[in-house]
Amino acid sequence: MTKKKWLWLTGSVLVIALLVGAVFGIKYYKESKEIPINLVAMGDSLTEGIGDENKTGGYVGIIPEKLEEDPDVASVKTSNYGVSGNKIGQLEKRLKTNEKFQEDVKKANVITITIGGNDVMAILQSRLLKVDVDDFTEANKEFQQELETLLKDIRSYNDDAAIFLMGIYNPYTTYFSHIKQFDEVITDWNAASKKTIAQDKNAYFVPIAKVIEDRDDTSKDKPNPLLSDDYFHPNHKGYEKMTAELDKAIVEQLNEGNIPK
Repeated sequence: MTKKKWLWLTGSVLVIALLVGAVFGIKYYKESKEIPINLVAMGDSLTEGIGDENKTGGYVGIIPEKLEEDPDVASVKTSNYGVSGNKIGQLEKRLKTNEKFQEDVKKANVITITIGGNDVMAILQSRLLKVDVDDFTEANKEFQQELETLLKDIRSYNDDAAIFLMGIYNPYTTYFSHIKQFDEVITDWNAASKKTIAQDKNAYFVPIAKVIEDRDDTSKDKPNPLLSDDYFHPNHKGYEKMTAELDKAIVEQLNEGNIPK
C-alpha cells in the first residue's frame, strides 16, 4: 500500500470515527437533558376527574400527553390521590395516615394540588347562596394556615419536588352573575393562596379561573360549556383548559431547572 493510500485510508477512518462519536455524543447529550416526570396529584374532585364525560381522569389523565410534547420530557408517570368532596383538612389527614400516599410523594419530582373549592362551597351552601364577604374572611385565614401545614407535611417527605397549586373558580358566572360578592370571595381566596404558596422555595400558583369561567353576556342563564351536567365540575373540554395552564406552568419551571431529575 502506498503512503498516499495509507494516509487516505487513515483519514477516512478518523472522519468516520469522529462522525460516529458526534452522533452518539449528541444522542447522549439529548438524553442527559431529558427528564422523566413522576407526578403525584392530590386534592379533591378536580384531581379525581369528576365531570369528565370521557372518563379519562380529568387533568391527571390529560397532562402526560401534553408534557410529553416537550422535547426535554423523557416520560410521564402519574399517581392520582384525588378524592371527591375533600376539604383541606381531609387531604392533610390522608397524607398523614396513608403510607402509600407518603411513599409516592417521596418519589415525585412534580406534585399538583387542587383544594379549596369544597371549603368555599361549604360556607356558601350553609348561607343558601346569600354571600357576605365577611363570612369568608375568617375561613380564608384558617384555610391558609392549613395550606401552610399541608406544604410543610409535603416537604417532610420530599424537599425538592416542584409543587403546583391550582386556584379555584366561580362556577356560577352564567346563572348568578349578579352575585358580585362571590367573585370577590374567589379573587380574595386565590390571592391569599398565591401568597401562601409563594412562601415555599419551589412551589407555584396556577390560576385557572379565567379559562373556566364564562363571562360572555350572551351566556347569561345558560350552561357554561366548559362545565359538566352538574354545573360545577369541568367537563372534558374544561379539564383540557385546566391542563393547558398547568402544562405551561410545569414547562416554565422545567426550563428554569426547578424540576429535579
